[in-house]
Order: sequence, then structure tokens, then C-alpha cells
Amino acid sequence: MSSLQQILLGSGLLASSAVIHVLAIALSLPVFRVFASLFPKGGRRLSRIILFLMLAIGVLVAAHTVQIWTWAAVFLRISDLPDLPTSFYFATVTYTTLGYGDIVLGEGARIVATFCAITGLLTFGISTAFLIGVLSKVLPESLEED
Repeated sequence: MSSLQQILLGSGLLASSAVIHVLAIALSLPVFRVFASLFPKGGRRLSRIILFLMLAIGVLVAAHTVQIWTWAAVFLRISDLPDLPTSFYFATVTYTTLGYGDIVLGEGARIVATFCAITGLLTFGISTAFLIGVLSKVLPESLEED
């Protein structure tokens, strides 16, 4: 695969991963509203905090998982990785920017791998902002006096 093809593929995957991540968060907002009505501000504050954080973390884990599987499928197709478990391992290590270096791609897929790392950095930043937003919404409510 040429450098230009790798850049185009990596850019497309980065863009689609960002869309997947933002859509997962946006589509979860109505669920947050439903849970907010089930657990009003007045009572069961701890239950409300736990539920909101579990929902937020669940949405983020699901979004990251879909993205890592997508990258793994792409690496399996474009590189000489031997099987899906190896490809998934490489995608996870690259996406999380750990980069152990025990698996190295050939020149025909290296640029794509850098886009995988950029995707992880971007989406983990979005995840952090989302969790901060959820915490800033539910924690002040839990600290209010009765």
C-alpha cells in the first residue's frame, strides 16, 4: 500500500472513529434523561451517582471497543499479521498508545498504525471530557443539603 493510500485510509478511519464516538455519546443522552426521571435529585443520591457513572463508562467502553475491533479488522486485511487475536492485540496496544513494539508492521501499513494511535488520543480526550461533564452534573447534586 502506498503512503498516500495509507494516509487516506488512516484519515478515513480516524474520521469514522470520531463520528462513532460522538454518536455513542449523543445517542446516550436520552437514556440519561430517563434515568434522571427515575432517580430524582431529592433522594437516593448515591444510587443516582453510581447509575450515571456506570452508564457513562458503559457507553465509552462500548464506543472504544467498536473502534478497536474496526482497527483490528483493518490491520488484519492490510498487513501480514497472522490472525485476528494478533491483530486485535496490535490494534489495542496501538490505540492506547502503549506501543510495546513486540509486533511491528511492514512499510505498507505503518502510516495507518499512526492514525490508530491518533484516534486513541482523540477519543480518550473526548471520553475524559464526557466523564467530567457527567461528574460535574451529578456530584454537586449529591453535595447539596437536604
